Amino acid sequence: MKANKTNPALSGSLLNFVKVSGKTLSERYSPFNDWVQARRDLGVWHYSRVLFSPALHQTCIANEFGLKPTEGINFASQDYLGLTYRQELRDAAHAVIDQYGVHSAGSPALCGRTEHLLTLENKLTRLVGHEDCIIYATGWMAGFGVITGLVRDTDTIMIDALSHNCLHEGAKHATSNVQKFTHNDMDQLADKLRNERVQYAERGIFIVVESLYSMDSDSPDLKTIVALAQRYEAIVILDVAHDFGAIGKQGLGLLEQLSPEERKSLVVIGSFSKTFAANGGFVLCSNEVRNYLRFHSASNIFSNAISPMQTAVVNQACDLVFSAEGQVLRGKLLTNIKSLRDAMTINGLLVSGEPSPIVPVFTQGKTEDEALARLTSKNMLLNGLHANLVEFPAVPRGKARFRFQVMATHEAEELKQAAEIMAASREAAMANLQTYLGKC
Repeated sequence: MKANKTNPALSGSLLNFVKVSGKTLSERYSPFNDWVQARRDLGVWHYSRVLFSPALHQTCIANEFGLKPTEGINFASQDYLGLTYRQELRDAAHAVIDQYGVHSAGSPALCGRTEHLLTLENKLTRLVGHEDCIIYATGWMAGFGVITGLVRDTDTIMIDALSHNCLHEGAKHATSNVQKFTHNDMDQLADKLRNERVQYAERGIFIVVESLYSMDSDSPDLKTIVALAQRYEAIVILDVAHDFGAIGKQGLGLLEQLSPEERKSLVVIGSFSKTFAANGGFVLCSNEVRNYLRFHSASNIFSNAISPMQTAVVNQACDLVFSAEGQVLRGKLLTNIKSLRDAMTINGLLVSGEPSPIVPVFTQGKTEDEALARLTSKNMLLNGLHANLVEFPAVPRGKARFRFQVMATHEAEELKQAAEIMAASREAAMANLQTYLGKC
């Protein structure tokens, strides 16, 4: 829009700088650097913030450019059951450091695995009912590595348009036959599957979806997807990063909707970074798939294995998450989720999706949506509220939103305060929007 052109800090997106030109480093990358600096100068560069204390429900965070820590309520961290600073997990990490040191020192295809990693693999297979498991150093590596490891250039991938970056990147690198379908549109998926199978009777077809989408807090019709896969002889890859361990009576998230046999038909990808207080990712699959991925998934073979310390933390976290106490924590988490959603609505803010640890909150600006969101984010930090702003191209243009990530350890008063601070920050941003847009 015309007004936005007067203030680059409140316009543009990362996508504007994907294409670069010039021969020197400065020619190629200074335009992006100038844009970032303009946002820093205005205080609306909300990336790369720095923690100055543990990522608990209250924490201390600073903008990377100012390094002036602000204490506040933390909804910016991925720790749904609040396990980051649990004594049992810290004790487990210390014990394994004493036993193995701090580094795996090898690829899992060679000598990077430890007995604790074997224990974790077996534990996860028993929990979900799959035959086998393979552990990656990060969740992103798991998503990318499974798709590039299993899919070949003659295969077809049908992927939900809102699937995670690691899944889209994996699809792009695996085959040129990638068909996106509209988010959670089962009719469109069915049409695509039918047409593809009629045209290519022998082709491998992979359906790639998530159990909980982190930008919209919604889930697919998994029973229908499994039925469609059976009808058209397709393979389902399901990413359970955001609900596994955090949702459901058993802690299995959307997988609880399926029978044990239906679960076994899926290749399941997961992450330890949302609920299990560690880095790392996993894949649950058949013996045949696991053995193939061990030597055909580049992000597993050509990377060091997850560290012994991280493995010990996840092992201990699993014991806690899938215990009676874990069930209590999930109950507290769900109560907090509903309370925050209600508080945001009461304060006149738009909340989308279904109740989950991710609560998408919109600024509801009629115009200049990204600009309003950036100014709101600045005010929130100044007023002691930490939540991540997500803007284009991670979400559609004009659909910027704040992603509040709820913990079981948040207190009732913090949920109420968060909604009040968010509403006040938005109102202040709306009052000053035109002033800022008029500044060069």
